[in-house]
Amino acid sequence: MNKLHKVLGVCILGSGGSFSAQAFEGLKVSVGEGQNSTDTYRLALLSDFGQTFFNGHIKQHWEFGFSYWESDTGPNREMEVFSINPVFTYELGSPDQAFLPYVDFSIGIAYMSDTRIADKKLGQHFQFDDRLGLGVRFGHQKRHDVALSARHVSNAGLDNDNDGFDIFSLTYGYRF
Repeated sequence: MNKLHKVLGVCILGSGGSFSAQAFEGLKVSVGEGQNSTDTYRLALLSDFGQTFFNGHIKQHWEFGFSYWESDTGPNREMEVFSINPVFTYELGSPDQAFLPYVDFSIGIAYMSDTRIADKKLGQHFQFDDRLGLGVRFGHQKRHDVALSARHVSNAGLDNDNDGFDIFSLTYGYRF
């Protein structure tokens, strides 16, 4: 639980301690399993600038995340990850439904505290952070959100060492 406190503290400090509607519109908490028995924990603050594409069918928001990764194997067993992700969401229904399913995807950037985790050589501190998710929004004004996602972190061949890293996560989100 100490790790979750560390993640929450960084997100609160990064927001200036203010979770007003002017600064951020929501918060997401994720737990996941990566390769080589690596547990991942992520907190992300959401910022929505009201951007839509294709006549409003695709919505876009930003996620500012902090992750903590911990592996059972290899010489490097811990890592912190800071990420910025533009997220594009396609809702599979109408907003008046009790449960509103969606698909989202993102290609963001991440800074990692190390270039290795478990036996994976990531090559450099800066990485690309790709995600594909499937979720559902529900509750009053669709403020609650549960999703499953697959992430891939890689330097896209910008370094000779580019093992990449895959993560599968369960996420709960809340919009303020």
